Amino acid sequence: MKRYLLQIITGIMITSVANAGNPDRAGGAGATQLLINPYARSAGLGGSNSASIHGVEAFQYNIGGLAYTESTELVFAHVNYLQGTGTNINSLSLSQSVGSSGSVIGLTLTSWDVGNINYTTEYQTENTLGTFSPQIMNVGLAYAKKFSNSITGGIVVRYISEGITNVKTQGVGLDAGVQYQTALTPKNKIKKEDFRFGISLKNWGPDMSYMGSGLTYKSTIVNSNASTRNTQMSSQAFNLPTLVHIGASYDMRLDAKSSDTYYHRLTASSNFNYNAFSSNIVSMGIEYAFKESFMVRSAYSWQESITEKDAYRTQYFGYSAGCTVQVPISKSGTMVGLDYAFAPTHVFNGIHSIGIRLVLGNKKS
Repeated sequence: MKRYLLQIITGIMITSVANAGNPDRAGGAGATQLLINPYARSAGLGGSNSASIHGVEAFQYNIGGLAYTESTELVFAHVNYLQGTGTNINSLSLSQSVGSSGSVIGLTLTSWDVGNINYTTEYQTENTLGTFSPQIMNVGLAYAKKFSNSITGGIVVRYISEGITNVKTQGVGLDAGVQYQTALTPKNKIKKEDFRFGISLKNWGPDMSYMGSGLTYKSTIVNSNASTRNTQMSSQAFNLPTLVHIGASYDMRLDAKSSDTYYHRLTASSNFNYNAFSSNIVSMGIEYAFKESFMVRSAYSWQESITEKDAYRTQYFGYSAGCTVQVPISKSGTMVGLDYAFAPTHVFNGIHSIGIRLVLGNKKS
């Protein structure tokens, strides 16, 4: 069973790579809300940590990392997206280990608030008809498992919903990922799992299309009766924004000599993002941690034309940075953490991300 599940996950991802990295198809996909990261820790690393990402944040870059949840993890995340537009993203995610088999289940809900938009028609172009607010959300249900001390894998089934009062679309997408970790530490130091490799598939699923009464309008037939009739327009189906992440990371434990106790960790990470509907992205990041209680991180993500002032194809400059503070609040190992990240953008005033994390301990007090 374990072997077959890993073969299915890997096979789907390899198949998807063949269609990736095609900027000529830019703008051909919908449901692009799925590409925006709601989590602050991985946002500070620009998604370069797809190989080492653990816990709830694995929902965004590699669901295989969800399997490292030891007990219960709960994260509330908020993003002020393109500050100045009034766009906010809220996410609530939960992961829970199940028994002693290394299995973990997870649930995530992400919702967008884009504010109120003036409602107008081709006949009434002024704001005399009130306002409306688009509804954008997705819900993911995940299962992940430790297949061995080195290999984890997972799958997410995601329900996607977008629309306004009279035009809506709904769909289902699939995410899958695997992570592998091993020890590259020299023999004169302690042996720990410090090298990690990961590959994951995002947003693979059937096409979606919009439906609703908002696609109906009245047309006038020019004849002696000047009659009118309702005309139904059709919405062209669109693809999900499929992509593949391939990442690696290496932990440098700066003061670990002969015991498992260390205070300083420095992790270098990288990720290659195969995009089916835009240029590929290469991300490089670094994170320093002191006693796993205080962390600072930064990254740069390169994409074609990202540095060209008049020809950039993405809103990002490529830079991102963030920090984390987390402290224990009980003898059982329960932790509370606060995460923050910022990424500057070509337009508006950048992206601010904040997260509040609760990790329940499983030690007996």
